[in-house]
Amino acid sequence: MNILNNNDMNILDLPDEMLLAILNKMNMVDVLYSLVDVNQRFDRLVLDSLYICHLNLANNSFLNRNSGIPNQVLDRISEKIFPLIHHKINKLTVQPLSMERTLLNMNYPQLHSLSLVNFKQKILLQHLTGDTILCHLLTNQITHLNVEIIGDITRDLSDENESNMFELILSLGKCLIDLTFSQWFLNRAFEIPTLNITSTSCVSSTLTKLNIEVNTFDNCLYLLDGRLQCLSTFIINIFEIFDSSAYIDNTKKLPKLKCFSLISACYTQFYDNGVVSLLRRMSNMKELTLFLSAERIESTYIDGI
Repeated sequence: MNILNNNDMNILDLPDEMLLAILNKMNMVDVLYSLVDVNQRFDRLVLDSLYICHLNLANNSFLNRNSGIPNQVLDRISEKIFPLIHHKINKLTVQPLSMERTLLNMNYPQLHSLSLVNFKQKILLQHLTGDTILCHLLTNQITHLNVEIIGDITRDLSDENESNMFELILSLGKCLIDLTFSQWFLNRAFEIPTLNITSTSCVSSTLTKLNIEVNTFDNCLYLLDGRLQCLSTFIINIFEIFDSSAYIDNTKKLPKLKCFSLISACYTQFYDNGVVSLLRRMSNMKELTLFLSAERIESTYIDGI
């Protein structure tokens, strides 16, 4: 009986299905940098449209979110590999440096989903104003957008840059149907909502899903005042829920809203007069998620809708 010698095994002896399973477990940047141009079989697998259609060029490390791809790696990928794959990419995740080297230098005819992660406000605002490639993509192609801003915890939370950026994205996103908008503080291990929305220019006739973090319950009501005409899924993290402004209508029905998720880390005494009133506007609700702490002065009973 012949016994297989493990020393004679070679990764290329594996069938394509097993090789693809291994590649899918690896970091895509490492795969592109290390395996393209090694041999024809690796090129066929790695550059295949089904594998390369969703390309992640960001650092996913939770502890080191601000670090990017090493320059020598990015050089090879942007100069040697992207010319071979740019027309195959449907979904792309980039950080500031990788965006400069890839997204802004080529055409992406199949790109419809874009994630912009670890961006400072000032840098991203520069790309959202003027005749830029990012503006062109948002206006003509992008249907799904994820924006993740990083900032300093000492920064004034009343800064209006996030609001301006949110307005710009909505005004540019003529094809946008799904938007996630969030901010991370570099020296905190969790997200803190910092967005203040008051402008009536935050309007979209195409957006059906919004995932956002804001400062107050008023911001939530502003977003549900009819400016997002087609919104059917709304996921919102509210920093504080307190008494709402008398000038905001919290009675208009929301028949198109089918899925609603509300998260708030701070205690609130405004559950009955605010949250319940809002929920009663959603007559066609199919999926509801509430994660909040309600303070009751005279009773511990939480009334439903």
